[in-house]
Amino acid sequence: MSDGQSAYERLQKAAAEATEGAKLLALRTLRDVHWECAALEEEWSGRDEPGAEEVRAALARIRAKLAPAVTMPWSDR
Repeated sequence: MSDGQSAYERLQKAAAEATEGAKLLALRTLRDVHWECAALEEEWSGRDEPGAEEVRAALARIRAKLAPAVTMPWSDR
């Protein structure tokens, strides 16, 4: 299965593709967690039981921390 590349070159290419795939997976995971927190925050918006305000505040803090990765995924901040 020789395509003109050495085994080392093929390995480098495979590693680069895996790295790029891992970055995309991490980004998608962060985005999904961000939006799940948004959904939970909305779900908790109508609750007035003890601790509800703390739950909403915690979800808002999580979303705020994840927001840069969701809105500007490739910047170095």
